[in-house]
Amino acid sequence: MKEIRNCKVVQDLLPNYIDGLTNEETNLFIENHLKECSVCKKTFENMKQELDITKHSRNSKEVKYLKKFNKKLLILRVLVFILLIVALGVMTYHYNTMKNAYFKASNIMVDMVKEGMYPDTFYATIEEISDPGVYGLKEIKVKGLNINDKNHRDEYNFTVPLDNIGDNFKLKWNNTNINFEQLKVGQKVAIYNYGEILDNGNLSSVRMIVVLDDTL
Repeated sequence: MKEIRNCKVVQDLLPNYIDGLTNEETNLFIENHLKECSVCKKTFENMKQELDITKHSRNSKEVKYLKKFNKKLLILRVLVFILLIVALGVMTYHYNTMKNAYFKASNIMVDMVKEGMYPDTFYATIEEISDPGVYGLKEIKVKGLNINDKNHRDEYNFTVPLDNIGDNFKLKWNNTNINFEQLKVGQKVAIYNYGEILDNGNLSSVRMIVVLDDTL
């Protein structure tokens, strides 16, 4: 009867014993009993085998999950790196484009000053071009900055009429005269104005517009 009671106690303790959760005195009691009881020893071996299989299966799942996670993390890192490279490239391109356009406009202005002309210079982007066939007039609407403003903070929106502005008016690109039809929305231009800015937002006396883009 005592032996049966010991078997029940040992079998209840076996899971904790296998996991190493029992103290030394309990371990000694279990190990001595396993030496004398073949039934409990068999139970112990079966239980240990089942736990080993369960642990192996769980470890395999964890390994597979970690592999998938690491793969996704690697892909994410590569995508972030590519996006950063692309963003840096775009920012560098726009910076260089704006820098080159600004220096072109500044150099043209220096040349004009040397000739005794002192215009207000506006560095801008063409946002709209009128259709002479529909409206019967030629004008462009631009948005940009006055490059005479040292802080480059004053933003302007101008309508520039290109009809009846005098024979001295020039429309240029790359030191070459061009015509109105060669202007395009999105082009960067330097506008040289000698008069006041009218209340309606027009520039009153434009002497020259220079397209600063590398290509027309």
